[in-house]
Amino acid sequence: MKYPNNIYLGIVYDAMRISGHKSEHFFIDIKPKIPIKKTIYGPAFTTKGRKVKKNEDYEKLDMIRIDMYQKKYFNNHPIVILEANDQKCAHSGDITSQIYKSLGAKGFVTDGNVRDLDLISKLNFPTFCKDVNPIDAINYWALTEYQIPISIQNVKISPNDIIFASSEGIIVVGKKDISKFDKNIISLIKKEAGVRSLVNKIKNKSSYKKDLTRYIKKNGRW
Repeated sequence: MKYPNNIYLGIVYDAMRISGHKSEHFFIDIKPKIPIKKTIYGPAFTTKGRKVKKNEDYEKLDMIRIDMYQKKYFNNHPIVILEANDQKCAHSGDITSQIYKSLGAKGFVTDGNVRDLDLISKLNFPTFCKDVNPIDAINYWALTEYQIPISIQNVKISPNDIIFASSEGIIVVGKKDISKFDKNIISLIKKEAGVRSLVNKIKNKSSYKKDLTRYIKKNGRW
């Protein structure tokens, strides 16, 4: 489903709440380190990394990441989401961001760290992370898997789940929840549009009680 350009995270959360989900699909402390003006959304392209083991061939391991950089994996314009399993180094930077964007990705999300923010800001590539860190990953950390189920802050994410990301946090809508979610969010968008229109039309700005009570009785709470 194509969602409105002005969709925002609050209404996404409300639609999930009505669907019977709350915090198990929401992580709040991964934020954009570069300000963004609107909520982005797209299917999840899941990735996972880990620390390099002692005596492990780093160059061979790193070829997994290089092999992943193919257009065929990004044709649906996904949001790349990384389970880093580490907080010591940076797990992405401007070159990785440039590659992801050129392949068609809409943005990048990780529970790890990012570096090169000044350069990423020039790419206009939404980037969400736990923290920033200038330390490179060479010989220490590697991306080892992609398009597999991952877990970030106890939120389970599978390939092609829908990711909604904004300055307020990130919400994951699972594939099995999409149908109910879409129905709820269409209803909420119409309902909130009606409330906003009503508020603009109310002439007596000193009291909204009468008009809003009438609206709630007819349409339910927003």
